[in-house]
Amino acid sequence: MKHFVWWARFWMFFLALYGLEAGTVTTKDGQGYTGLVKFEDSDHLSVGPLKGPRKKISLKEVVSATFDIPVNPEMLETGVPKAGKGYGLLAAYHDRPNFKGRVIYRIDRTVNHQWRSQQPVFDLPRDYFSVRWSGELDPPVTGEYTFTLHANDGGKLRVGDMALGRWEALSGFREVGKVTLQAGKRLPFQFEFFDNYGEASARVLWKGPGFQEMPIASTQLYPNTEKAPKGLRVGHGLLGCYYQNRFFYGDGVLSVDPKIDFAPVTPPAEFPDKNYSVRWTGQLEAPHTEEYTFKISTDEGVRLWIDGRLVINELSNRTARTFTGTVPLQRGERSDVRLESVHRAGQGNLKALWSSKSKPEVVLGGEGVYPSFEPVEIEETDGNEVDESQTLGVFSWGGSRIASNPREADDSAVKFEAGNYPERISTVNVARIVLRPVPIKHRGRLEVGRAGVLLRNGDFIEGEFQSLKEDWLVLNSILLGVKVYGLDEVMALVLARIKEPTKSSRFELKLENGSLFHVRGFKVDEGRITVDDPTVGKMKIPLIEFNAIRAIAH
Repeated sequence: MKHFVWWARFWMFFLALYGLEAGTVTTKDGQGYTGLVKFEDSDHLSVGPLKGPRKKISLKEVVSATFDIPVNPEMLETGVPKAGKGYGLLAAYHDRPNFKGRVIYRIDRTVNHQWRSQQPVFDLPRDYFSVRWSGELDPPVTGEYTFTLHANDGGKLRVGDMALGRWEALSGFREVGKVTLQAGKRLPFQFEFFDNYGEASARVLWKGPGFQEMPIASTQLYPNTEKAPKGLRVGHGLLGCYYQNRFFYGDGVLSVDPKIDFAPVTPPAEFPDKNYSVRWTGQLEAPHTEEYTFKISTDEGVRLWIDGRLVINELSNRTARTFTGTVPLQRGERSDVRLESVHRAGQGNLKALWSSKSKPEVVLGGEGVYPSFEPVEIEETDGNEVDESQTLGVFSWGGSRIASNPREADDSAVKFEAGNYPERISTVNVARIVLRPVPIKHRGRLEVGRAGVLLRNGDFIEGEFQSLKEDWLVLNSILLGVKVYGLDEVMALVLARIKEPTKSSRFELKLENGSLFHVRGFKVDEGRITVDDPTVGKMKIPLIEFNAIRAIAH
């Protein structure tokens, strides 16, 4: 292992020194080239293996380029290893922010949720909830991995010995951590999250040797089996959660039930013969776009929801009966299923069927029925994820973003800690300084065309900026005179409007820390790239900090 770490560090140093990173270059003619990417000069990239012929590409022909240092460059020659056999994480959704109260268990295929102001799970509140995802992670290759956590409000991620995150009502943040993992060596994975108020999102992205940043593939995640008497096995069916009461309350015992056809329902051994409840959750995929009939035969109480719509509501039933309900479904789309049964003193028989005009009646389960949940697809705009953490930082009037809080600022310059890119920017080029993510309901106040400060309570105080230092901000208010605000009171400082990138800007450059620059030129200089952003200035940035570049269409 020590030899591997030394080897990895050597290659990182070597590749950074010579301006090489692994990635993909896409050109205007639709071609894509993958390998080690290098800036040949100010006007050309090259891509290819470490040894052997390389493709030289003019920057004028580049649509986009991604960058990632491979810990082992030979991996580029052998290809990406086969995927694992996982299928997600055990998710416990609580209706309180401290992992207490009522809990709904699910199997989530990955952590990539942007609920905004919607309920995270049907029948849970929109605010003041918490979620714990737990399981194991199976790295597909040996090397260094980068994990990026997006959370609104608080979130803590633990992957093996690596921990990152913040447990505060932050209204959104982004944090990055790196760790070296071994192929095929599973390690504990846990992400804890809570929402305080307003919009909510929880995302864990990763990238590693040979692949760019993306949500963690479900094939590399295995759900926690602590609450499952025989483990959780992948397959078709629904996730059954068995509670030792009639109220679906407290910790449950879990199993994946392949078919909802019981004569009778058999609870875990430690359960009483009566007065227990079961909740089955999952998704089903309809083979046709038409109306479907669901038929449930039981001598116990039962309720069925499809996509949050109550189809059958007979929880007080105590005799052998058959209930039906209908709901329209779309072909190929996954629909959420939630089936609940209360067992009092009956025989406990339960059979669920579904059918349509084109689909013969079959037991609910088997093909097309899944115990895991696909997250709703994240909205994207111009190739960038929609996330409140992207409102953070110092913005130039040309739309560039420095993803760091300033160390100090006055009417002359905004200064950052040493090691930032850049370390300072002229105040005349700054349009906005955002210290905390701004909720959607307040963002319009940043665009009113007036200079001033936006406070955490949503008030906008118009005035002329004087200085920002340590823990306070000084504003010369038009109505109130000179005012001093503690930084814990301030969301954002507005100096000018944010405009479109200048016509001379040719590329959008995204750095590892989330900074975004609009660049008109690059210059190779002693292992670093001199980047020229018209509204930020010139910066020497190591290629190791590059995440991606994308051509700007004017």
